[in-house]
Amino acid sequence: MRGCNIKLYWYILKEVIPQFFTTLTILSTILVVSQLVRLSRELLGFGLSLENILLPFLYIILPFMSFNIPIAFLGAIIISFGRFSSDGEYAAMLATGFPLKKSAVPVFIICTFLYVAAAACSVYGEPWGRKQLERFFYEKTQTEVDNLIKFRLQAGVFAEDFLRFVLYVEEISEDRSTFTNVMIAPGGSSDANWKIFAPKGTITGSVAEGKMSLNLKDGVLHSSSIESKEHSILKFDNMTLDILRLFREQILGGADAQYDYRSYSPNQLSDYVDKISKDPNVSREHYLKARFLWHYRFATPFVIFVFTCFGLVLGVTDPRSGKSRAYLGGVGGIIFGYVVVMTFKWFAEKGTIPAPIAAWLPIFLMTSFGFWLVYQKNRLPPSESPLDPTHIPLIVAMKKRWKLIRSRSIFNRS
Repeated sequence: MRGCNIKLYWYILKEVIPQFFTTLTILSTILVVSQLVRLSRELLGFGLSLENILLPFLYIILPFMSFNIPIAFLGAIIISFGRFSSDGEYAAMLATGFPLKKSAVPVFIICTFLYVAAAACSVYGEPWGRKQLERFFYEKTQTEVDNLIKFRLQAGVFAEDFLRFVLYVEEISEDRSTFTNVMIAPGGSSDANWKIFAPKGTITGSVAEGKMSLNLKDGVLHSSSIESKEHSILKFDNMTLDILRLFREQILGGADAQYDYRSYSPNQLSDYVDKISKDPNVSREHYLKARFLWHYRFATPFVIFVFTCFGLVLGVTDPRSGKSRAYLGGVGGIIFGYVVVMTFKWFAEKGTIPAPIAAWLPIFLMTSFGFWLVYQKNRLPPSESPLDPTHIPLIVAMKKRWKLIRSRSIFNRS
């Protein structure tokens, strides 16, 4: 009998594991393609080399692997056990004394290994991927700025793609460090309506130093509002534009540039949280977000146990009911888990719930609910729903208790 169980375990493993890798590949490809489309303009500017395609692919996918792994495993379980049910193999397992609690053993063994992988991606892979992606774009944009200043910027020609601004210079010195009659304005896709004019501008620093600035002297800033039709003029003696930082914010976005703590390792993030908790200049909202992120990275990978339970319950179905219900239930489970986690996250970032409770409580509740569903499914026929009130022990016991109380009351009256 033990040898038969081992064979069935291997049979389940050989069915679930390939389905997991297939689903994970599809999810990761969809995710990366969507992200690369968003960054296509910048990547095309860097050139279509193997390095410029594969490295962003790797850096983008790592921060999301802690979500992709549980979702892919949920899909793999639903597909595998759905096939077992539709082909009558699960009914044969039940007939040979192999109930769901035994079928779940190899599944939870895989789940444990995948939890370790998801936890590593969440705790270490996510900050590493974010840091490397930021470094990749920063190094590439440094090269682009260097080429723009040294070669592409021409005197008397409007440079319409200078950090997504329009730049015009009337004269350029031989060493390309001094400009005469400089004009800077937002690009065509921007809603801003302002212009900067300066009779002289100089470039200080260099890309090699990691610091390059455009210094404007004795200039004028013109701004206007289309809605209020107001126009203002501001004269200045000196204005310094950090070109590399400006390029970084244009590429990565203001949020990524501001919230660098997302690329911190666990120890760095913990030290950062302790530091800003004592800094009166840091907003409480920023502190709460950083504090919650530390707990969130450790708690989130446990969702794979929740999805494993959901997958087992949804995958085991009545062959007559079809597979669509299982897939819809899987999508509903993902949405349900996301809404619960994000709700607690919102409360934590507002300071309503302490960060450790907000990170761990929803995982604990959903995991408990998932194991209860597996317990229900194990003791019921495949055609019965574990959420049917007539099969929930507590409700059945309460009904029996109520009937007993009513019968005693009627007996006493008679």
